[in-house]
Parts: sequence; C-alpha cells; structure tokens
Amino acid sequence: MKIKKIKNMSLSKQLIIVTLVALAISSIILGVILPSVLKPFYERSVYSYLSQPSRFIEPNTNKMGDDFAFVIITKSGAIYTSDNLNKIIPGVSTDHIIKKASDLSGKIALNGNTYYYVWGQMKNGQKNLIISDNTQIKEQENSLLSIIFPTMIATIAITILVLVTWSQYILRKIKKIDKKTKALITGEEVEGKEFIIDDELNELSNTIDEVDKELKAKDEYKNMMFQNLSHELKTPISVIQSYIEGIEDDVVNKDEAIKIIDEETKVLSNQVKTILQINKIDFMKDSKKYENSKTDLKNVSNDVVEKHKLVRNDVKFIINFEKNEEANEFSGTEEMWKAVFDNILGNFVRYAKSIIEITVSKNKIILFNDGEKLDEEMTKKIFLPYVKGNKGQTGLGLSIVKKTVNLFGYDIKAQNIGNGVEFIIK
Repeated sequence: MKIKKIKNMSLSKQLIIVTLVALAISSIILGVILPSVLKPFYERSVYSYLSQPSRFIEPNTNKMGDDFAFVIITKSGAIYTSDNLNKIIPGVSTDHIIKKASDLSGKIALNGNTYYYVWGQMKNGQKNLIISDNTQIKEQENSLLSIIFPTMIATIAITILVLVTWSQYILRKIKKIDKKTKALITGEEVEGKEFIIDDELNELSNTIDEVDKELKAKDEYKNMMFQNLSHELKTPISVIQSYIEGIEDDVVNKDEAIKIIDEETKVLSNQVKTILQINKIDFMKDSKKYENSKTDLKNVSNDVVEKHKLVRNDVKFIINFEKNEEANEFSGTEEMWKAVFDNILGNFVRYAKSIIEITVSKNKIILFNDGEKLDEEMTKKIFLPYVKGNKGQTGLGLSIVKKTVNLFGYDIKAQNIGNGVEFIIK
C-alpha cells in the first residue's frame, strides 16, 4: 500500500520525501558512522599526546591534570602514582592496572570504561605509565560534530532550497510538455515562451513541436488530396452517368458512348490506383516493413519496361546496368520500386519521341526520355502534388514517386539536358 501511495504522489511530494530520506541517511552517516571511522585517528592522537609525559606532570610534584594519571616504576621496583589515579580509575589496584597495560601503548577496559595508556622509559632506568580516560576522544568527537552538524544543516537547507526551485522549474516544463502532448490529440494551440535551458526536456518539447508540424502537414496534405481526388473522381463519374442516361434515352450514339465510358473508367481506375499507392506508402512508413529490404532493380526495370512497350511500341527502350550485381541493389521493396518506375515511365511514354533510357549504377538511377523539355519553373515543382504537365492526368504520380524514394532514403530531381529530360534518383 505504501509503495502504491508513493507511486501516486506528485513530483513535488516525491522530492520532499527523497530529501527527508537523504537527510536521515546523512544524519546517520555523520552521527554514527563517521565517528566510528574517525575513532582510530582520535586514538592515535591520544597516544601521541600521552607519549610526552612532561606535558602532564607539573614540575616538582606528583600532580597531573584531571584527565591524566601516571604510574612510575623505579629501577629498584618501587611504584609511585599520581594523586588522581584513584579518581580517574576508582576501585582498581595499581598492580591490576600495570598487569592490564601489558603493551607499550593501547587501551584497556576497567569498570566498564575505556582507558588509554603509553609506557615510557626514562634515562635513569625508571618506567612511566601515562594513562587517561576517554575524555579526550569525546572532546574531539564533540568538537568535530559541533562543526559538522551546523555545516550539514546549512548545506541541507541550501540544497533543499535549490532543489525546490529547480523542481518547480522542471515541473513547469513537464506541465507545458504535457499540454503540448494533449494538444496533439485535441489540435489546440499551446502558447508560451520556450525553455531557456537547452536540456533533454527542451529537446523533447522541440520534438513534440516537430511531430505537431508533421501531423498538421500530413492533415493538410490529406485534406488537399481528398478535395482534389473528390473533384477528379466526380468528373469521370458524372460523364459516365450522363452517357448511360443518354444511351437509355437513345439520344447519343451507343458505340461512341461506350468508347467514352471506357476512357472515363480508365481514368477512374488510375485514380483508385493512385489512392491505393498513397495508402501503401503511408502504411509502409508507419509499419517500417521496408527497413532492411533490398531490391534488384534489373528485374524491376525489365518488368515495367515490358508493360510500357505495349503502349509505345514506336519508342526504343534502353536499359543499362552495372556488371556488379550488388550495384543494382537498392534499399526498398520490389513492389514499391515497381510503383516508382511505373509512374515515371507512365509519364515518359506520353512525352517521348523515340527513346526512353534507364541507367542504373551504384546508388544512382538515371531515367531519360527525348521528349519536349520542361519549363525551368516546372523542374522545381514537378514532384509536388497536383502539379500537372501539358499531358498530365492526376498530378499525383510524380509526387508518389518522390514520397517513395524519400522513404527509402533517396532523393529525386528533374533536369533538362541536350535532347530531352532526365530524372535522377540518388
């Protein structure tokens, strides 16, 4: 239940919880773990301090400070102690203390307390035992904590302030991105300044803007396409209906009417074919089924050329390929490449005088016909939707070609050369 509650919390509340957890962990580290880690360093400093007995023994006296005591063993074996030994270590005999302090330096446990000691050897042969309780250790720990904790609190306070400010800025970004995302569905416009910091969220926002532009462009293209197709479909349908009515009313020549109906049916067929090709491109783009596919254009070219030879048997078709088979392979599906060549050659057979030539080389395709040259303005916009030449039909064939080759990672352009026009795909 607790995990579910956290999952349903807002980002600001999550940030507060994370900060409090971080504060608790920091307190444990600084209050418990850090003193334990530093304790060996404190102990070394105490041993170093104790190893210099002249610091503690007052001149011409056996008195020491409140935290230190000493035991002196003379060369003859006599034992002397400072007056405060029983005060620092109450209820413990001197012999027991000497027996426990068996190393040159270290710590011993007496009466549930920890004591630190150091043995020293004097020039006259006597030995000195300097012993202290853990007051020095505690003082060093308290001194460290008195510095660390205020610093930690100030640091955490500043960090929280920075995090809250930063989180509010991030939340504003996320809310704006959320509005932009919802606007993709509703079609609403999202106003407001762009983000100042160019970070990943800004990149995401820009990506959403690009997606929005692309979707709007697609919608505009589809609306324009359907409006034009509606008009294009309406015209042949009206003609067919008119001639059918004429045949029924016996006001038109039946043979002539059938001929015109047949022509208009072919126009309708081409329109339907165009719609299917456009849908096919959109489907391929969305499904990405064309990725990693390769097509041998030699077979594609031969098949399409054979088809168009029947339309213009007076035109000479020339096909040039590389000897290296790999040079004839291009990215994309065979079906879509056939649509590309079919649309281009369908255009060429209406304009060519005597020659249509296809040349395929590595990463480049050149299609040529010796028909009339294009107007310079037309070379720039011939691949736009609904731009028709003198003998154009739907105005969509070459725009389909461009969309298809672009989908496969290529581009196409048209240009006039000495005796005709060529399309270059590369």
